[in-house]
Amino acid sequence: MNKIARMVSFIGIVIVSLCCVQQPPYKSTLTIFSTWPERCSPQEVGKRVADHFVATPHSAISKSTTIIYPETCTWYGALQFAEVTKDKKLLQQLVDRFEPLFDSRKSMVPVPDHVDFSVFGSVPLELYNQTKEKKYLDLGVQIADKQWGPPEGPRVTSQSHLFYERGLSWQTRLWIDDMFMITALQTQAYRSTGNQKYLDRAANEMVMYLDSLQQPNGLFYHAPDVPYFWDVVMDGWLAVYPSC
Repeated sequence: MNKIARMVSFIGIVIVSLCCVQQPPYKSTLTIFSTWPERCSPQEVGKRVADHFVATPHSAISKSTTIIYPETCTWYGALQFAEVTKDKKLLQQLVDRFEPLFDSRKSMVPVPDHVDFSVFGSVPLELYNQTKEKKYLDLGVQIADKQWGPPEGPRVTSQSHLFYERGLSWQTRLWIDDMFMITALQTQAYRSTGNQKYLDRAANEMVMYLDSLQQPNGLFYHAPDVPYFWDVVMDGWLAVYPSC
């Protein structure tokens, strides 16, 4: 992913995290999030990031013939920002951006055979949560179920079958990124349907990742075969996960 796309998606995630934080009962004594420099509040920065996203073509973000996770994460963050700030105009712009994916730009909808592609399902599910239009629900649930279905397609490995047999997603790859990207899709499916199986999937997957990646010092490897502490990136993923 290019640096601009990474920065845009990460800023979007962090802003949504800040906006979704519930104020604690000692609000009157907590000032760290109450005073911001001019034009630097989460609401102002979030609005600029969301507006920039709306104005940016798909290809300029994903650098691909299909939509992948940099655009998905930014889109999802912009939708949550629109909901938190009650910005109906922004919500409509984000809806309008999706509509061609049902028709003239349908080829940009990714095949859900990899974590980077499957996370796209969180966008139509969030659109359903806010608009209640069933076409978004149908698409999002289909992608969520594919992530836990039998392994299929050219990306299947021997490990895919082992994870599937354990009741985990066959797309499991034990990268720290997936602690957000897999759980985001499944928790969105739970929010949209109320079906406990999606929440159980997310919880079981999260526990397995925690057990596999967290080291005795409390930090996390990027992956078991990449023994480097990616805790700046990891903190960003984990910070946004509870806001799903």
